Amino acid sequence: YKSLKGYYSPYVPGWDCHGMPIEHKVVEDLGSKKNTMSKLEIRQHCHKYAMKYVELQKQQFKRLGIMGDWERPYLTLNKEYEDKMADIFFEMYKKGMVYKGLKPVYWCSKCETALAEAEVEYKDHSTPSVYVSFNIKDDSSAKSHPGNDASFVIWTTTPWTLPANVAIAVHPDFDYALINAKEGKFIVAEALLPELAAKTKVKEYEIKAKYKGAELEGIKCLHPFINRESVVVLADYVTLDTGTGCVHTAPGHGHEDYITGVKYKLPVLCPVDSRGRFNDDFGMMKGENVFAANPKIAEMLEKTGHLLGTETVQHSYPHCWRCKSPIIFRATNQWFISMEKNDFRKQALDAIKKVKWHNSWGQDRISKMVAGRPDWCVSRQRSWGVPIFVFECKSCGKSIVTDETIKKVHELIRKDGSDGWYSRSAAEILGHDFKCPHCGKIDIE
Repeated sequence: YKSLKGYYSPYVPGWDCHGMPIEHKVVEDLGSKKNTMSKLEIRQHCHKYAMKYVELQKQQFKRLGIMGDWERPYLTLNKEYEDKMADIFFEMYKKGMVYKGLKPVYWCSKCETALAEAEVEYKDHSTPSVYVSFNIKDDSSAKSHPGNDASFVIWTTTPWTLPANVAIAVHPDFDYALINAKEGKFIVAEALLPELAAKTKVKEYEIKAKYKGAELEGIKCLHPFINRESVVVLADYVTLDTGTGCVHTAPGHGHEDYITGVKYKLPVLCPVDSRGRFNDDFGMMKGENVFAANPKIAEMLEKTGHLLGTETVQHSYPHCWRCKSPIIFRATNQWFISMEKNDFRKQALDAIKKVKWHNSWGQDRISKMVAGRPDWCVSRQRSWGVPIFVFECKSCGKSIVTDETIKKVHELIRKDGSDGWYSRSAAEILGHDFKCPHCGKIDIE
């Protein structure tokens, strides 16, 4: 429109050439052949596939009469573009905004990759919910003492995460009741006692004592089917909407759980592999898909006498935007960009205000997303994309980013593109005599 009005308004077309959609399609077309291919070979197939559609779409735009710099488009797979991406990444790394951490992330077990928040969509999903008792082992560290013959009752819609349980969260300000029933002595939020009676085998009870949640902090319970302690902790996110007011906490399977785990220095357990199956850390169900394991865990709880009730619930659940499969929350070592370091979150929100938005709801949506999002997971367990250009010392295990390594990476990209990261060894990129700046060893990968 502006061009036809006589304004100088050059249009530079561009294509995002990397990412899971292309690799997903390429791997699907390759079939079993992908199993014998290296990452570099898969990348070459992805490159060819991406350029095929760049050319097809370019010709279609030309046929529509759209004027643009068609011979010099920007492509994210161009060496110049990748070089600039690396430049920005290293700038953030130097400012301490990039870190590697063991944290729970959205994980698609079908695509076998971590997902960003924007790659998740929500659909209805049916899951079995369970009410589970955790016997008190030791209440001596708490302000109040319900006794070692009582149990906390948790409620969860993800029974498969129970093998990773290390704590039970209660709200410090809620009223909790110790009840006496023929099935035993139980502690739940007083406001949720009617729900407990309606949905579990505990139908008749007598309130023996009441406590504030803060008085129960530090009580040690026994895990219902693993030889492990589960400690009572405090958390403000506990609600009285449903359940028992006692929240099953597994730092390896949830963001809020993880935050609580950091506060209380709890272990981050994740006995689940990249394909969504239990591994050796939960040997009794090794190889079992986590969703298929839900009813089996309920059976196990029934046999050990810790299952008080179960029901099937329909609720909104995160799914992978690409393969449409339900995802899991899984703690893995990933690379993150901190949203708080150097006021990055505030900078992003300020930048949003400077953009002219043609629909106000767009500004509102992106502002809420940036304001509420956790640290940004930037790593993917895929072949087709720009890698994280960080070396690691095999001897001391520390990450290596120095002015020298940054210079070498830029030289590599300008010569071979990001493919060079996969075609050359660390020694070939850095030199065979490069020493780790942390420990002095020549053992870099």
